[in-house]
Amino acid sequence: MGSSDQDRRALISAYRLLKQRPRSRAEIARHLERLEFDSDTISKTLDSLASFGEIDDRAFASAWTDSRMRFRPRSKWLIRRELEKKGIDAELAQDATESIDDYSTARELARHRASQLRGLDRTTFTRRLMNYLVSRGYDRGTSSRVVIEVTAEDSSS
Repeated sequence: MGSSDQDRRALISAYRLLKQRPRSRAEIARHLERLEFDSDTISKTLDSLASFGEIDDRAFASAWTDSRMRFRPRSKWLIRRELEKKGIDAELAQDATESIDDYSTARELARHRASQLRGLDRTTFTRRLMNYLVSRGYDRGTSSRVVIEVTAEDSSS
């Protein structure tokens, strides 16, 4: 099989993957490696995709962060970890999550969750709310402050 045929097959495979959702450069490389394309073919494919504007890790990181914050909010730390697992450079992940305000986001999530936990005794309410925030990547300090604030709001209403 010729090199150009390999290159064409790799490019088609990468485009199929990109049809599902945007991907990072590393995700596409891993996909092509699993399909046992050689490193030269993978490199050419990635370069072609980049030159066509199909992959851009900075844009991917920004879009991933925006989507996360809109549909499944998480802490800045957890979103950074997700991006790094997807092969995004730590500095790009840092830049993409820079504008996230963990305290505000945690407070918003906690208020929403508190409305679902109404009717529970105070201890269970507090424990579940705390666990909810921690499971979304918020540190214990931020989570504690937010839980105290939201519990006080809930008690006064």
